[in-house]
Amino acid sequence: MSENKWVRSISFNKTNPKDIERLRLIGKKSFSRFIKKLLDDEIKRQAVIPSAHTKPATPQQRTKVKPVVTKKEVRPKLNPMLREK
Repeated sequence: MSENKWVRSISFNKTNPKDIERLRLIGKKSFSRFIKKLLDDEIKRQAVIPSAHTKPATPQQRTKVKPVVTKKEVRPKLNPMLREK
């Protein structure tokens, strides 16, 4: 095997219904080609289209979750002349 190749393994359980369905989907297709196409499709799906003035987002930037900003409760200000005593 070439030094340039990096092999990742995946296992399937022949008694697991979800794994059986996955194996049926793959069928006799080239497993490596099938997985690479799925990965390419996912990369395209996650890609951010950069505008002319911004740098493309890195994978780390794409996965960051922005914090939720909550607004403070706004109480209407009452006219001091109208307040009950």
